[in-house]
Amino acid sequence: MKGLYYYTQKVYQFSQSRAIFDKLDGKIITIPKFLITFLFFLLKHGPFRVKIMNNKLTKLPHKGRGIILGHMADNSLPAGKLYDRVFVYHGTSDKTFKMPDKKLDLNWFEFYFLTGPKDLYKLKTYSHNCKNLEKKIVKIGMFRSDPLFNNSYNREEVLKRYRIKEAGKKIILYAPTWYWGGGTLGKCFDIFTKELLDRYILIIRPHYNDRKNIRNIIEWQREQKKEHLYIFHKQHMDIMDFIYIADIMIGDNSAVNYDFALTRRPMVFVKTDNKDCYTPPEQFNVKLCGPLYDPEKDSIIEKIEHAFNNEVWRKRMERLVKESFYFNDGHAVDRACSFIVDRLAERGLIDREKALKKYGKYFTYRSDYK
Repeated sequence: MKGLYYYTQKVYQFSQSRAIFDKLDGKIITIPKFLITFLFFLLKHGPFRVKIMNNKLTKLPHKGRGIILGHMADNSLPAGKLYDRVFVYHGTSDKTFKMPDKKLDLNWFEFYFLTGPKDLYKLKTYSHNCKNLEKKIVKIGMFRSDPLFNNSYNREEVLKRYRIKEAGKKIILYAPTWYWGGGTLGKCFDIFTKELLDRYILIIRPHYNDRKNIRNIIEWQREQKKEHLYIFHKQHMDIMDFIYIADIMIGDNSAVNYDFALTRRPMVFVKTDNKDCYTPPEQFNVKLCGPLYDPEKDSIIEKIEHAFNNEVWRKRMERLVKESFYFNDGHAVDRACSFIVDRLAERGLIDREKALKKYGKYFTYRSDYK
């Protein structure tokens, strides 16, 4: 679509907007500092859909026209009269924004795609210049989770693609984050591989930036060749694939906690302390939806069984999903696409009716984002 751009520094950040890209197309922008990201997109999507710019993106205000979806909570994208900057979270989490004073300047973006009241609370609590916030909010929902509500994913196809053999066992997804997780991967890997593999399939999806721990666990698996253990660490491996097939998840402070909560399946949380994470209000706190595991004194098997068998966790998760997200109907991507078409038409870059005729076969127009 003319006038639609995606600015991203890492492949995994783009996963949040990939569903929009698949429906509306557009052009991906990245910078030389992240050359591997550029080469991946170049090989996957072709030279006409990817653009590399200088580190400070200084040419954008003069050449960019339309809408730029940005995935970083910083001022990488310069302001320009020819385009709107739209902030797209690459995950709903309890992490504060990574800035010296942990405050996001809301003047850095013209619009904010929000998943729901939970993200709105975070935005209001950890930002400056909130006066015109209501005018900037675009109510979307969790759009990379649409397939969960549409039931449009193929579980067997995912298992086959990643060569995962169920062997009659339930699947555990362990999805630790990196810095914000306080190093749970390093603390828990030995415990989990010793205690879980006899009873469960264990999928480990570490954060891409946790490179040291990733190297260690991959090397260990090469030497040990443990059956029922799968480690998927590459950026382009979509975490949603593993969420679709998992029966239970073990998490720490990752944004994946909230993605997985939408499945309403059981969760266990590894105890960790991090000053750069905040405790949200009770109705938005995913960690109240499953047992807390302390690797220094608890049995992980007992915590998993407790998560499966205690009805209180399911009820809390139902409340969390209802309170935290605007919509849980499988139309979040439709809302994002609808806003983009309307806004580009307002800017005079596209003919709205022609665009809906051309792209309408890929999404259903929704006006309830307003």
